[in-house]
Amino acid sequence: MKRICLVFFLCIFIANAKEQKLLKLDLPEENYPKLSIKTCDKNCLLGLLEARLYLSFLSEFTENNDELLTNIYAKLLNSITDFDKMFQQSLQQKEKGGKTTSVKLAIVIPEKTLKSYSNIIINSSLAYLLRQRAEIKVKVFLIGTEESEKIKNTLAQIEAQNYEYVIAGFTLKGANELSDYNGKLKIFIPTLNKNTTDIQNENIYFGGIDYDAQITRLLEHSDSDVAIFTDNSILSSNLNSKILKQKEQARIYRMESEKVNFQNFLRGLNGSSIFFNTPLIKTALISSQLRVYNIHPYVLLSTQINYTPAFLSLTQPNDRKNFLIANSISKNDENLSYLNEIFNQNLDYNWVSYATSVGIDYFYANFLNKRSDRIFEENLQDFQFIYNIRLMKALEGSFEELE
Repeated sequence: MKRICLVFFLCIFIANAKEQKLLKLDLPEENYPKLSIKTCDKNCLLGLLEARLYLSFLSEFTENNDELLTNIYAKLLNSITDFDKMFQQSLQQKEKGGKTTSVKLAIVIPEKTLKSYSNIIINSSLAYLLRQRAEIKVKVFLIGTEESEKIKNTLAQIEAQNYEYVIAGFTLKGANELSDYNGKLKIFIPTLNKNTTDIQNENIYFGGIDYDAQITRLLEHSDSDVAIFTDNSILSSNLNSKILKQKEQARIYRMESEKVNFQNFLRGLNGSSIFFNTPLIKTALISSQLRVYNIHPYVLLSTQINYTPAFLSLTQPNDRKNFLIANSISKNDENLSYLNEIFNQNLDYNWVSYATSVGIDYFYANFLNKRSDRIFEENLQDFQFIYNIRLMKALEGSFEELE
């Protein structure tokens, strides 16, 4: 007998779902009652997904030969998870049925290096293609790490399988392995800005945000006395170097352990412009201690690394009232944002997801389907996507752009 689950339960379930892999494609036993007597075809079901009518989608769905919709149905019932493998199986089924997918997209992921970014890149790509209802074959190549031979062999394999377009989630190490690449593949790297490499290749595109440009914008609102809070992470070290290139006299305050004598650590910071090159937890802790010890900086500054909704919940209103955060994420397509939510990622705050979407959008409209219009407005300059930088103030319960 079919059971009706409450909308409230479904929404809470989806919002709080954690990543997990589905072990098989069998549909769960839960069923939802059909709420109308009309048949809801593929376009109808996709329309319900785009309109965020989850319960309607579940109730209107009937078992059919469309593996993609079947997998989305299973995904909604079993929690939000990466369904790349199932997506490939659905495409293979279509090909067996005589519907050949002529356009292909490869995704190269060194998952041991990228870690959590791996799923973000894969899921953002799938969300975009679903948004466009694209009949494109996608294959993910997991290479583990970024050794030279692994990258070269994988690219050779991709070319041999007649792929032409690649999304590659490389760090600087992996990108540098492409410095002498002379193949025909068009490769987009969403995780790096071109200014971090010396690569000059018309087939290699970059989508990483420009931290140098963000720092320049933030410094426009600083005074001459600049201080930097940092830890021992690679990202913090890179940001420190970028600030020091523009402000040679900036002082560095390194938070190396959890046991800190803040009274001594924060000495001499009254009236300073302070950069927080620290992860969110440390940023929230330090900003609260500035208040505790009655220190009044000129301004508090951060690049994209602290632009997250959690910043609003982990900091007190008085601690963040003088905080400016640089943000390179612009307004998003509503349907694409929703589809990313299915994968438990927020396109409004996750810059890797945003950069991946911008790049695949360019590839799709310019190469894969030239009849399609681009969703995003970011321009390509010397094979690097250029993002508009907005300075955000953290208000009571939201971020607002500085006028």
